[in-house]
Amino acid sequence: MSKSAIVSPQAPPRSGGWFVWNAGLWLVFFTLLYTQHLEDVADKIGALPLPVEVLVWIIFFPWVLATAVWTSGWWDDLRITFVALLAIVWTLISIPRTKTPTRAGRRPAH
Repeated sequence: MSKSAIVSPQAPPRSGGWFVWNAGLWLVFFTLLYTQHLEDVADKIGALPLPVEVLVWIIFFPWVLATAVWTSGWWDDLRITFVALLAIVWTLISIPRTKTPTRAGRRPAH
């Protein structure tokens, strides 16, 4: 038999949309922070019925967490550091990555 075919690396379909969604929500977060409306958002989230609030936390976890931290009584330096690190790390893990090449017909090892 001849050499096995190698599949060229590709980013997963729709992964670019996931990155745009994440980056866009961070842009919204920092815009609300800059315009001093972030506390209003935190109040509205807290005023939701509990099942809806839990759903919002699940769907928008990093942004709601960043909102909760920013509106908390933590020291300013700690809040800035936490929110900046959360935004950077969450954005970095959202960047689409190419799949490693695999031999045709074989699944990559997990």
